[in-house]
Order: sequence, then C-alpha cells, then structure tokens
Amino acid sequence: MAPSPDVREPEAREPVLRAVDLHKTYRGGLLSRGGGVRAVAGVDLELYAGETLGIVGESGCGKSTLARMLVGLERPDQGEVTFRGRPFFTRGGVPRDIRRRVQMVFQDPLTSLNPRMTVHDIVAEPLRVHRLAQGSRAMRDRVGELLTLVGLSPDRMNRFPHEFSGGQRQRIGIARALATEPDVIVCDEPVSALDMSVQAQVVNLFAELQRTLGVALVFIAHDLAVVRHVSHRVGVMYLGRVAETGPAAGVYGAPAHPYTMALLSAAPVPKPRLKGRSRIMLAGDPPSPVAPPPGCRFHTRCWKATERCAEVEPVLEPGPDGGDHHAACHYAERAS
Repeated sequence: MAPSPDVREPEAREPVLRAVDLHKTYRGGLLSRGGGVRAVAGVDLELYAGETLGIVGESGCGKSTLARMLVGLERPDQGEVTFRGRPFFTRGGVPRDIRRRVQMVFQDPLTSLNPRMTVHDIVAEPLRVHRLAQGSRAMRDRVGELLTLVGLSPDRMNRFPHEFSGGQRQRIGIARALATEPDVIVCDEPVSALDMSVQAQVVNLFAELQRTLGVALVFIAHDLAVVRHVSHRVGVMYLGRVAETGPAAGVYGAPAHPYTMALLSAAPVPKPRLKGRSRIMLAGDPPSPVAPPPGCRFHTRCWKATERCAEVEPVLEPGPDGGDHHAACHYAERAS
C-alpha cells in the first residue's frame, strides 16, 4: 500500500516532541526476582510538526509503554521527554499546558470511554479541565463542532457510549483528544479493535485531520500496511528497543535490519511469488523481557548472528542507503 496522498509533509525540522534514552521497568511480585519486566530499554525518537511517526513491532515489544510515557501517563525510570524543548516530567508532574498539547487515543474505545457519561460529557470534560469553553451553551456548541469534525452527528451527543458502534466510539475518543487543540496525538493501536472496513475509515480520518489541522501523530500499530499508509517515518521495535528507523519508503522498500525483513516477509501480499518474496521463518520464540539476552537482543533468532552479536549491543547507525535510515545491526550493510 502506497502512502496516502492526504498525508502532508512535515512543516518544520524542529522536533515538537523528543524522547531521549527512555527506560521503563515494571517490578513487583514474582517478576521482581528477575529484575522486573524491562518494557522499554533506551528508546530515542523525534517527532516533527505535521508529521506522522509510525511505530511497529510484535506484541510485548514495549510500544504501549512507550506511548504512555510520551503522554505523561507513565514516568520513565531513566531518560527524558521534551515538548518543544521543555521538560515533560517535572517535580510537580506534567505541566498543564504541555498536557493540553499532547493527547492520546487509546486502543479499545469501549474501555477508554466512561460508560456512565454521555458523549457530550465525555468530549466536554477536557474543555472544562482546561477552561476552553465558558458557559453551557458555548460548551455544547464546541462539543457539536468536535463531533462534526470526526464525522458524527451532534444530535447524538446525549447518548451513551454503548449506543454506538466500535468505529463510532473510536471517533468519540478522537473528538475528546482534539478538544484541547493539541499539537501531538499519540495513537496506541487505534484501529486494532475495529473491523477491517471500519479501520480504513478511521485511518483516513486521521489523515484528513492531519491535513486540515496540522497535528503531529505518533501512530502505533502491529499492522504494517496501516502504518505504511499513514506514516512519513517508521520505527521498528523489538524487545524494548528500536531496531530500525527511517523514512517509510526506505524502511519498507529496503529494510536494513533482519528483524524488519522478517516482519515484512510475514505481511500478507497478493501473489507473493510474483513479487519475488519468500517467508523468513525465525528460529525459536521471542526472549523474555524479564531476562533479555546480552548483546543484540535479536541475535538468538537471527540467521546472521555471530559471536560479536552475542557480546556487543549494536547502536543505531546509518543503513546501506544512508541518510535518515538507521539500523541497530552489526551487519546491516549486508541487508538484501
């Protein structure tokens, strides 16, 4: 799937959101004996105004933990998040004005919306918290505008979430995220709980909102085709780290990391033999995040691995095509 023509190019090269060396380990109970679950282990990323950064990877690789740190719902054990150069996490928590500018759309719209609140109250809540509308009439008019923006009728704002379909509930969640007029929206698997036909509608809605509002998106998903369709740049995560990052065309067209190659080979395409593709079968199961392997975290499943891979952890370096395309692999130059 080619990138959507509605995805506009970034307007500036100064990051609106930046993460540096993020780490997050969950401890407690039996997991603490092994040092805890190392969900995120040294992730760097930059997001520019008007851009979509896609994050892909297997379940359990740390994508959702990363998303929660980017919006301030989780405090990293190490590292820093900045919004337009300002520290995200302070001693008093995330500053109110930064929290207003960075919003989130959750994976499951059924559980992320309060079932006891009407759609009006759900969308109006951030308006009240940030004092963005004064008076009940102004509040109702603004809620109506937001619902119209995401393709829902304002006449239904007095209904409850269970009275809507899954796709409509996700649109309500998007309207709630847009209420504070954010610069950044972090989307954590926003279409994985939806039917295929509805997924396309929601993905196209994100592209349209970005085109009209200029909002920057971090779009997290395990569906490679969806991420390619909406993203300017893509980051591939494996076991808490970024294995490869770069422009979407480069990562999908000429993957430099063996893990990215394996992911792309597993993605369904029509008539793969005619496209010269064959499935790459990885050995074994993904290692446990409680005790990740030394060196390169992918070396236990990689067909290119050598003793060096088991001893020395690779860092992100320019791949074979150079530029902004980077891969954390000692043998990325051998990518084919």
